[in-house]
Amino acid sequence: MTTIIENLKWRYATKGFDTSKELPAADLDYILEAGRMSATSFGLQPFKIVMVTDEAKKQTLMGHAWNQAHVGENSALIILAARTDVDEAMIADYTARIEATRGLPAGAVDGYKDMMVGSLTSRPIEHRTIWAQKQCYIALGTMMMAAAERGVDSCPMEGFSSEGFDEVLGLTAHNLTASVILPVGYHAESDATQHYAKVRRTAEDMIVRM
Repeated sequence: MTTIIENLKWRYATKGFDTSKELPAADLDYILEAGRMSATSFGLQPFKIVMVTDEAKKQTLMGHAWNQAHVGENSALIILAARTDVDEAMIADYTARIEATRGLPAGAVDGYKDMMVGSLTSRPIEHRTIWAQKQCYIALGTMMMAAAERGVDSCPMEGFSSEGFDEVLGLTAHNLTASVILPVGYHAESDATQHYAKVRRTAEDMIVRM
């Protein structure tokens, strides 16, 4: 069994994928499930995980990512899309699911609901969207580790037009906005970046012990 640290040393930001190698559905589902189960603030999961495998759609999206080949040439393109409608109704839906899942009477977690409503809806809507986008990044890290555990290559990316992705995928109509993307698959043997030595600060330089 490999450790998390070994997986971190193994993975790298893959710039070229081998499109002749198909990613098993079980591995892709494992990565998606890791994103679904990821920790989020309050447990609210204020985002959706959008998976694109349609080759024509990936090519169109590549045009909104400065024609970076690995956006269009991969086994699957995963988009973490933040919700833009973080509001009282969303929170009420979540607390209702808490009560149903845990067999609690209606209203049992109203105090928790009121606390979340007060914390989140007091912020301007654009600040709530930024908060939701931050939750996407927690899930991103979880999915990257799940991919590495299965020996699947990936490349976390911000280098794309959110507006372009939102338009192509019709996200705005669903109160979503593309926040960060993760192409996954198997690296091409021609991808030179696989041979680059990993550059990290030393533990003494990076970790502050107080």
